Amino acid sequence: MDTTRPCPLCARPRTAADAAGLEWSSQHEPDGTVTWICPTCTRAQLWRIEALLRVASPTAPAAAVPLRAAA
Repeated sequence: MDTTRPCPLCARPRTAADAAGLEWSSQHEPDGTVTWICPTCTRAQLWRIEALLRVASPTAPAAAVPLRAAA
């Protein structure tokens, strides 16, 4: 697993020293991939969880389906 990729949410680079520390958090995606989130984005994700909002993902959400017009 490559632990030196940049943060997928803000593109902050992740160094080898960062990979050895505990500041970055892992995010496990529905497809089984693991991405590493920088400390700033981790705090933002925690805020979203506490606010009962959906967390951000490095993959784009599904396209919205337009509603049909009312009859």
